Amino acid sequence: MTRQKVLAALAAFAMALAAAAPAAAAAPKTFRATRAIVVDRQTGALRLPTAAEVEAVVTTLTALGQQPPETLVSSAAPGGGVTMDLAGGFAGILLARPNEDGTWETRCVFTVEEGAAFLGFVEAVQ
Repeated sequence: MTRQKVLAALAAFAMALAAAAPAAAAAPKTFRATRAIVVDRQTGALRLPTAAEVEAVVTTLTALGQQPPETLVSSAAPGGGVTMDLAGGFAGILLARPNEDGTWETRCVFTVEEGAAFLGFVEAVQ
């Protein structure tokens, strides 16, 4: 084999490995609270969530909002349509937040960003 063919084969192999390897995990987004959404157990007053509480909520939203599009299988339906079993993904997450007057506001969200915005979380600048 000539040197050029060997280099081309190595380059193709490296590209194939890079495409097959999972992408490096991006640093997870961190958020901070800007809205009092936690009802204090002792006083009953609303307060800002702690950093640990914000992290727990974001972790839960991330887990519940997982949408596995690459694993979904579509099939042809009669009449030319396409059907797809969503396999439990793509469901909304029902969130609630307390208001100052003691009532609750609810919203169905589909992404971590939607949930964070509803709860008054903003992305923390690193």
